[in-house]
Amino acid sequence: MMPSPFFTERKNSFERYLKKLILGNQPEADEPTVTKMTMLRGQFALVAITVGVIYATIVMVQGEFNFIPWHVLLIGGSALSFYLNRSGKHLASSLLIVVLSNAFVYLFSSVNRPQDGMFFFFFLTNTLTIVLLGHRYKWLTILLILVTVALAIFAYLFPTMIAPVPKNISPQIERTIFLINLVISLLFGSYVLVILLRANYQTERKLLKQHEALTKINKELDRFVYSASHDMRAPLSSLLGLIAVTEKTTSPQEIVTCLKMMRERIGVMEGFLKEITDYSRNVRTEVDKKPLNVNDAIQASLSSLKFLYEREKIAVTINTTADLMIQTDEPRFNVVLNNLISNAIKYYDTQKADPFIKISASIHKNQFILSVEDNGMGIAPEHQVRIFEMFYRATTRGEGSGLGLYIVRETVEKLGGVIDVKSTPAVGSTFTVRLPVH
Repeated sequence: MMPSPFFTERKNSFERYLKKLILGNQPEADEPTVTKMTMLRGQFALVAITVGVIYATIVMVQGEFNFIPWHVLLIGGSALSFYLNRSGKHLASSLLIVVLSNAFVYLFSSVNRPQDGMFFFFFLTNTLTIVLLGHRYKWLTILLILVTVALAIFAYLFPTMIAPVPKNISPQIERTIFLINLVISLLFGSYVLVILLRANYQTERKLLKQHEALTKINKELDRFVYSASHDMRAPLSSLLGLIAVTEKTTSPQEIVTCLKMMRERIGVMEGFLKEITDYSRNVRTEVDKKPLNVNDAIQASLSSLKFLYEREKIAVTINTTADLMIQTDEPRFNVVLNNLISNAIKYYDTQKADPFIKISASIHKNQFILSVEDNGMGIAPEHQVRIFEMFYRATTRGEGSGLGLYIVRETVEKLGGVIDVKSTPAVGSTFTVRLPVH
């Protein structure tokens, strides 16, 4: 059974408030575990303050006012630890709360009888010492653990009278105190374990994702080196051949033809380098979403592609509203648009008298949907499952690198969306992109 949106919203609001209360103006650390430990340290300080207030109230109700200064000291020391933690002085805050906890657990457990359950807090203090100081301060952690064990044994075997012995604690109040100590120790001890398990789970997921990404990058790098060297070598070889022809000819017409072909070769290399740049930018930069007017982006894309060969023969229609806005990363969105539209132009069907491209954009059920439809050459079914692979070419027409649709898919996924294609050979293709609205 899924939690209700009301409950989820209240839970998220509480977590945001608690994080703001404990962290203050501290930025969240890059490592999630550091932030978790800061939150845990602050929460333990709050628990210590709460325990001090509860016990101060109980002893005052019982008329045991001699204990009040000790409770005030516990509350004040815990508040100071909370302040140090909020100020970013994490080691000082940890040491203060651990020393304070050891001192007061020893103080009250040596005064009260063992059946009051005060000894439960030695386990909690020991657990907190390990969690907050951990491996980074290994020897200090071991020392404090030994101190806690020694205090527990000493408090049990040699009760002291540092604090006044309570006189008006009835068996009923004693059972209540035992229950309070047990519940607080169990709840907060379990919470500490949950925090550790959650932090460990998040770290493992992050490592797995990084491993998967690294494996993917290594495979793509191998393919990239092989294919890129081939794709760059072909235009360069053509240029060298054209230069040799130009050097030997005396015909002005042949020189003009060779220069035109050289320009085309350079254009191919320039396009390939642009695709490499788009791919690199998509992998290495974070998504920066800002408001974007979709119609303006489509018009700008068409304007940048108007010089493509035979572009003027293709009728382009746009089906969207002039004020359609979405939150997205504009450079990435433009990469997707430019690639889909330029492909529709490059692979139009020269045998058809009315080639067209229809670009549609709308928002439906909290999704932004962009489709680019054409009546071009179409894509055979056996190629459709592979056209989004790196360096895969579904046709020998044109001199594409096979990177374009791969970059489109990677970019769409980076934006949190999906892309699919429906195509029939000699009929046409429709590419559909679905992105989150926000």
